Amino acid sequence: MMQWSKFIILLFCVFFMQFYLAEFLSINMIRPDFITIFVLYTAIKFGRFYGVIAGFILGLLTDLAGVGSYFGLSSLTYSISGYLAGYLKDQYNRLIPLYFHLSWVVIILFQFIIYSYVRYQYLFETDFILFLEKWMLTMGYTMGFILVLQLIIPFKVYYHVESS
Repeated sequence: MMQWSKFIILLFCVFFMQFYLAEFLSINMIRPDFITIFVLYTAIKFGRFYGVIAGFILGLLTDLAGVGSYFGLSSLTYSISGYLAGYLKDQYNRLIPLYFHLSWVVIILFQFIIYSYVRYQYLFETDFILFLEKWMLTMGYTMGFILVLQLIIPFKVYYHVESS
């Protein structure tokens, strides 16, 4: 069971890391999304409840910080990702590892397609190729960080972890 005080401190650490570290890692206005990574790991380790709570709180903080121009979009996408990734809790040995990893990759793809569609709706309607490029670059940069993190802390470590 995760202590709420530790959970809240982790949320704020990830939030500040997103806005201070991601700016340094920005390439042509494309930034890695550390909040997505945190929500994914939290949901797989602790389940849907913690994934949705982490996604909503971090999304709300992101929206309140004024980074995105669409209020509520971050809360929605992070909450959906936390909810869907929560289904993967304790599923590493029940599913074939290929299906397990494909599942979280599809969840990330789904989150970024929703975010990109709303954020770059004008590009979707006028220049579909440029829209696909924006979607692939934003998703790919975050996916690269997740894959590197998989070498350090793989998801199979979270099999049979205690939760609430």
